[in-house]
Amino acid sequence: MTGNEPLAPREDPPAGGGALDLPGGQTADALRGGPSPSAAPRRPGFRVSSAVPELAAAIRPYLAGDAVREGAPSLGRSLALDDGDLVIDGRSHDLALVAGADALGQALELAVATQTGSDPLNVRFGFDRLAISAYADDLTTRKEFLTMELVRCLSTDLRVTDVREVFYDDDPRYRELLPGLDDEAHRREIAAAHAARLYTVYAVVDTVANTPVTLRARGTP
Repeated sequence: MTGNEPLAPREDPPAGGGALDLPGGQTADALRGGPSPSAAPRRPGFRVSSAVPELAAAIRPYLAGDAVREGAPSLGRSLALDDGDLVIDGRSHDLALVAGADALGQALELAVATQTGSDPLNVRFGFDRLAISAYADDLTTRKEFLTMELVRCLSTDLRVTDVREVFYDDDPRYRELLPGLDDEAHRREIAAAHAARLYTVYAVVDTVANTPVTLRARGTP
């Protein structure tokens, strides 16, 4: 699961300050059936987002010490990106910045959007989406590999202290965090998404500033 963009369990949110689209592979909307026997292995594509408002209220209570500690380490700041492009601040007419959790969210999105080995300066950086097709044959194995690779990728950022959990929108954990969800409508939406071979996965990370960040990736594993 890596690019940039923001989180609705079923809709792809806009990019910027905390949302993401995995580049380098097919986009979620372009993913169809498997390749012909002579074709190269299909490359999974995902749209990734670090803005997950629906789950924020449910996730925060179980994170230890939710309040940001006085004197806690900064999560840094960075140039704002919109689908990989620099953003101009309309008021200052200078390059826009992101700070704190938004800066970390953007960095994690970029990490997931970067194919491992494609950065000549750091070949271990990124998310190995190609290995999903190479080593995982069935859906269950692909989802397990995706979970493990997400944990590995996200935990390489020194600002991340723990990858608390990774779950899919068809897992019981998703409904547990959203008790007001219309189960019947959710089942229909999940069935429609799965028929189109689209799956949504969420990852919750804790940080050195004690600020949780939630990422969503949607696409074909």
